[in-house]
Amino acid sequence: MTPVDQMSQRNQLMKAEWIKLRSLRSSKWTMLALVVVTVGLGALFSALTAHHWSHMSAQDRREWDPTNNSLAGAAFGQLAVAVFGVLAITGEFASGTIRSSVAAAPRRTPLLVAKAVVYGGVALVVGELISFASYFIGMALFSGHTPVSHLGDPGVVRAIMLTGAYEAIVCLMALGIGIALRHTAGAISSLVAILLVLPGVIAALPTSAQNALERFMPEQIAGSSTGAVVPEAHYFGPWTGFGVLCLYAAIAMGIGIWTFARRDV
Repeated sequence: MTPVDQMSQRNQLMKAEWIKLRSLRSSKWTMLALVVVTVGLGALFSALTAHHWSHMSAQDRREWDPTNNSLAGAAFGQLAVAVFGVLAITGEFASGTIRSSVAAAPRRTPLLVAKAVVYGGVALVVGELISFASYFIGMALFSGHTPVSHLGDPGVVRAIMLTGAYEAIVCLMALGIGIALRHTAGAISSLVAILLVLPGVIAALPTSAQNALERFMPEQIAGSSTGAVVPEAHYFGPWTGFGVLCLYAAIAMGIGIWTFARRDV
């Protein structure tokens, strides 16, 4: 196959995945849930913090990071984008349409890469839009009640953009796990365990073990990346942590592609 033919095939595969995404009600509902949960809860947390500012301790005020606080809804929105990524592939296994997809594209790796580009790209765009929306809403709610940050302040734009990128990374992790497990409930349960349950287990360990292990947890890395003013103790720096998250997504997709290439559909 010539390079031109390969490019044409990639374009056709991505177009097909885009059509699938637009035609699935589950994709629309999960994206709507991502927007509502992330922006809505972020606004709620910001409003509550603004209301209780006068009662906060001196230490809490010294550690105040308005950017981080305004983006707090992303911790809950990640569940919606995880479901979005899982259903992108497990829905095809459940309905049997994966056979048609493989018949149309016998080379399985380009098929999965196209799916990752389309679904990950949508998660990235939506994630960035809602991150900026959450930030501006948060600053509006903080104004007149607490100190606020501005886009020109050091680390603010970085924090907002990495928060949006985190949603895309969770989507790709979910897609990879969904490919490997081929089962919606099992894949979602695995994501919940990784994102929410495992950090709780680590929190029950001695402090030294917590400090050593927490830095590798996706949600903790995301929290460190959104800190624009006050660095998180014992955690990776923002860009190092983001690199670790990208590695997690690459590993998940690699395992998914490897298993998919070696199993019948």
